[in-house]
Amino acid sequence: MGANISKLAIKKQAWHSNMTRLNHLGESLKAKPEVFGEVMDQMFSSQVYSENPLTALLMKTTSTQKEIGGLEWEWNMKGATRKPGVVTKNINPTAAVFGTYNTSYKLALDCSDFKIGDVLAPAGGDKIYQSRIQSAPMAQGSSWIYTLKLVTNDSQLGVPKAYFQPNQEWIKMFSTYGEGAEMGGSVTFADNLAFRNRLSKFRKSYKITDYAAEEVLAVSLMNAKGAKAKSWMPYAETIFWKQWYKELEIALWYSRKSDNVADTTGEMIRSFPGVQEQLEDSHTHKYSNLSARLIEEYLMDIFYSRVSPGKSRQIEAWTGEYGMIQFHKAIEKATSPFLKNVEVYSSKVASPMHQNSLAFGYQFTEYRMANGAVLKLNHNPLYDDRSINSEIDPVTGYPKESMRFTFLDLSGEAGESNIQMVKKKNAYKFWYVDGGLSHLGPKNGGSSAHEGEYYSMNVSDHRGLHIKDVSKCGELILSRQ
Repeated sequence: MGANISKLAIKKQAWHSNMTRLNHLGESLKAKPEVFGEVMDQMFSSQVYSENPLTALLMKTTSTQKEIGGLEWEWNMKGATRKPGVVTKNINPTAAVFGTYNTSYKLALDCSDFKIGDVLAPAGGDKIYQSRIQSAPMAQGSSWIYTLKLVTNDSQLGVPKAYFQPNQEWIKMFSTYGEGAEMGGSVTFADNLAFRNRLSKFRKSYKITDYAAEEVLAVSLMNAKGAKAKSWMPYAETIFWKQWYKELEIALWYSRKSDNVADTTGEMIRSFPGVQEQLEDSHTHKYSNLSARLIEEYLMDIFYSRVSPGKSRQIEAWTGEYGMIQFHKAIEKATSPFLKNVEVYSSKVASPMHQNSLAFGYQFTEYRMANGAVLKLNHNPLYDDRSINSEIDPVTGYPKESMRFTFLDLSGEAGESNIQMVKKKNAYKFWYVDGGLSHLGPKNGGSSAHEGEYYSMNVSDHRGLHIKDVSKCGELILSRQ
């Protein structure tokens, strides 16, 4: 594994006397974790460090970060203000239609929300079957019985029996009354839906021997005023930090919620749900062949009736390298009749083969659809990682996960993103345990914690992932079955 950490690394070099205690990053982190913890986050999860794209994205602004005092957090979301009534049973006599010739009929629903004067209609039927409630609902077991009459001048019209079967939905249209009315229509208030999520504790330990600590990595850090300062850390420690942040990135995507696994201490390990588990309750769809039409129809399920047409219909998709190729081919196939001007996609390049050499090519990474919908594609290197994705697609020969598309909507309200990285306040810990070798070099006198010619470094933190509204997100998952 290389030790390139963003653009901050200057060079690897051997120990020398100019490496002061003050400029050792690990020593600074140990002394001020609240300050230098953020420095480490920036170094190993920067936008140019491609292994941790989601971590980098969520650390980019304050709107995508949340700090809490405990191990769990709760939030509320408004439910729908227009709720349908669900048919519990058919209590009418056997007939093909009901309500003809201005006769009343009975309707058994699961709620008592509606009042006399409310006009209901079958949610899945023609609006010609509008019917007015004529008397207050009467309780009958777990059902509420309404008496209704069709609002029509057509005496032959009747409501088909199909709309009285269990699980059919009826919706309120409006409320109507006559002259001198003494009543008014019902008002439905949205219920607050409560949600809860939690943090997981992560920890990592690493032993660095005297041989492994011989090389160091010089780095250049930028302070708040834009000035650069040189610092350093052992090269072996960069391996530690790269693996630490890679594991945190994996947890963001793949962690599963559990309370049933015990630690060696006997305490239960509380793990948080990652992106994929939280999106199991969102818009998920299995596909075998990716097409522009599939993408448009899938995104319509997310946006329709929730987000008004316009600039607010923007979403980002995360996929593997093969998924990016499939996306390009799908959009290219849909737009091929319009791609006729070869010169637009050509450019001159230097070549010993010809004095007028040209390069040709393009790749679709963004799709702008009707009604303002915009899809931007991002690469997720974890979806290509064979070390954690061993299921191979028999058609392509690449990991099946590489063709997974995860749609994340980070837009939010009141300055907070819909998706946030969550940390526990004052939970970040970092420390060294020195032996014959310390993190600042060989020990010459003084006391040590152990006799071994190595030192260990340890880090511990609590982290979680907050997705406020999963209905804004979703996944397209490859399935050949």
